[in-house]
Amino acid sequence: MNALADAVLRARLPAAPVDWTPTSLRLAAVLVPWFARDGEDFVLFTVRRADLRQHAGQISFPGGMRSGDEGPVACALRESAEEVGLAVDRVTVLGGLAPRVSSSGILVHGVVARIPDPQELRIDPNEVERLLAIPWGLLRYGARWQSLPPPHGGAGPTSPHFAFGGDLVWGLTGRLCQDLALALTRAD
Repeated sequence: MNALADAVLRARLPAAPVDWTPTSLRLAAVLVPWFARDGEDFVLFTVRRADLRQHAGQISFPGGMRSGDEGPVACALRESAEEVGLAVDRVTVLGGLAPRVSSSGILVHGVVARIPDPQELRIDPNEVERLLAIPWGLLRYGARWQSLPPPHGGAGPTSPHFAFGGDLVWGLTGRLCQDLALALTRAD
């Protein structure tokens, strides 16, 4: 599969969020890192440490809570620099995704950005166990996704689940992936 050009991604994605959506909820932003390797597009995820208090062992996008008066893009980039060592001056913001409310009651804004090949990234071992790159060609197909309740008998509504090897993308991260697929396949 050929890598999508930045101009194509920008044309299909909603604009990156400039401001936070007005709400009484706490605010956070995640970066949806997009990169190409050997002519194929990938989306980069983090696998959270299994001993963390919240969302232990889950697959997520790098991101976190708003700090001070920073906007969603600045928040997503700062958190990505902290969690995975991303050099923000090497990032090209391509667009955004509609904000979604997490199971923790946080309004999360998604920022889609082109990053360099992540082979040189350095994870923060206090938060991240490892990085996970999944080919876009697999993530984009709806037939590969299932709508299921939280794994391991957890409580909560059903969400999209995507199995990749021994890893499982689900919950808010799964919803953001499906939002990305919907935005990028509208013109196919």
